[in-house]
Amino acid sequence: MTAHDGVPLSAPSSGRAPELVYASSFPDLVAVVPSLLGLHPRDSLVIVPFLGARAVGGFRIPLPKYLGRSAIDVLACGSVQAMAALPRADAALAVVYTATSFAASRGIPLLELGRAVLSRLEHTPLGIIGVACVASDGWGRYTEPDEADHPRSLVEIEVSEAGLLARAAAPDPLDLAQLAVLPHVDASDRATVAELCSRNKAPTADALSTVERWLMGPPILRREARVIQILQSRPLRDQVIMQIARGPVIRSFVRREGDASTQDRHDVENVALLCGSGPGPDRQRLERATTALARAAALAPMAARPSVLTVLAWCWWARGVGSLAALHLEEALHSDPGCSVARLYRSVFAGRSVPEWVIDGASDALMVSARR
Repeated sequence: MTAHDGVPLSAPSSGRAPELVYASSFPDLVAVVPSLLGLHPRDSLVIVPFLGARAVGGFRIPLPKYLGRSAIDVLACGSVQAMAALPRADAALAVVYTATSFAASRGIPLLELGRAVLSRLEHTPLGIIGVACVASDGWGRYTEPDEADHPRSLVEIEVSEAGLLARAAAPDPLDLAQLAVLPHVDASDRATVAELCSRNKAPTADALSTVERWLMGPPILRREARVIQILQSRPLRDQVIMQIARGPVIRSFVRREGDASTQDRHDVENVALLCGSGPGPDRQRLERATTALARAAALAPMAARPSVLTVLAWCWWARGVGSLAALHLEEALHSDPGCSVARLYRSVFAGRSVPEWVIDGASDALMVSARR
């Protein structure tokens, strides 16, 4: 299944309800899409579910480099699957974002894709708010002949008051192209971390406190090297994910006498979390972890990097950004084709492109928004 990004604006880290932004025209609707998604939707098919006149988020499906008939069918099917994930929604907005132009395409770009998405949605009971394309030199709707032949100006979107208000009310959208590349670190810092990792200090009982100080504190090379070492251990790597997700309440995996049933239940909950089921992780901790892990991966010696990248991938997937998760897994497998954990997560993410808690959060937020 194609990697999806399902990033609702519905659950801000503060817990505060999202601001209501009113869109009075179609250009206004298109203008608020990046803020609804929480990311810049370049080269993407975006599906925004509505309940009545309300929307709180959406799904982004990356466009492949080559759009043949089979790829178009997969994308069109994906638009319906995205809507099926939110059964309470009663209407859909679809927007294709592309770097190609009306001029180069001699009309609206990716016409076959637009028609395929429209056709798929027409075979559902959903209302269709619109199927549009935002290109490099203008925008238009596939359903409007004049707009399909002659682009409307991007200025309509750029100066939209609704778009400006949405950007002011929401966090800055993620730049996926920038986040797909590990951050720059000094060569001297990488050398220091490599030296510290080469000492082969075995992970010890202080792993929990070390990880917590690393996650919540400022970057310190010695601490970062220690975390890189910890992540080379499969059991400790899973424990780090649990700690990132739930907080510093994780205890040793050692089974205490007379506590077998509690441990079994704990193990089941951990496996469910790793596979995207059950209560969602702590949002703020995930945000901190993606930043800290990207830096740790950039600092890590090449042999140690795949383990860090797999945890980084899980954290992005847990945030609903499956496309970044897939990129980091591929990077891990490029470095180490035999990385079993990366292969395992690739299978998990293929089976569930968006975690259950992201879908549940979007569905609940849509209902709450519709009642406001």
